[in-house]
Amino acid sequence: MKKPNLTRRHIVPILVVGGLIAGLAAGRHLLASDHQDTPEVELSPRFDVNDVYAFPAATPGRTVLVLGTSSPLTPAATPSFTFGTKDRELYQIKVDNTGDAKEDLVFQLTFTGVANHQRVTLHGPVKPHQVGVTNSLIGGKKTLAGPVNHILGSANGIQVFAGPRDDPFFIDLEQFFRILPDRRPSTGPLSVPPTPASSFRAPGSAVDFVAGINDMAIVIELPTSMLVANPNHPGKFGVWGTTSRARGT
Repeated sequence: MKKPNLTRRHIVPILVVGGLIAGLAAGRHLLASDHQDTPEVELSPRFDVNDVYAFPAATPGRTVLVLGTSSPLTPAATPSFTFGTKDRELYQIKVDNTGDAKEDLVFQLTFTGVANHQRVTLHGPVKPHQVGVTNSLIGGKKTLAGPVNHILGSANGIQVFAGPRDDPFFIDLEQFFRILPDRRPSTGPLSVPPTPASSFRAPGSAVDFVAGINDMAIVIELPTSMLVANPNHPGKFGVWGTTSRARGT
């Protein structure tokens, strides 16, 4: 069997990275969002980055990182969800804890198997082999591995969950595409919205289009001290998420 090429390139032409800067020591966080930003992502749904979140966990001294991915959005409770598989897709959450806008730590997540039988493997947080748009898989001992749609790991250490979760983003997509028609999808019911609008709906009449709809969530919870350069001084750190595909695919 031919050994797969494990060098992966971030898909700059079709992906917009979701990111944020978190000041968790002060209890503050800034959020950034990207939903199906280009036609190419619409045609390559597994490479979409919907949202990236970071927030303090329920347990003091711990942080939650979330990478929302995969479009089109899946119906709630769908049994057929899948992440991209290891031979083609790589999911990463990257952390800058020195303020130079370059990743100092990465979480790499890969998936194997088919719908209803997928498994996730996590490496990280660990120093990456290289920074920027070209990445390679990190070898060595895995941090966690197990079936998707299960909470893996220890409540005192690192935990990971990968699977469908209710999309927390609130958006009135129908009205949004009326106002910005050039951003609407090329297929589906929203591709031909009703009459144009000159403003947003009246207060209280907005519709949460994604209520009851899932995205594909990758959730990592861990001690905040594992994310910062100096555990005694948490300070600020930057977080962003990427998806990449194997070179040559």
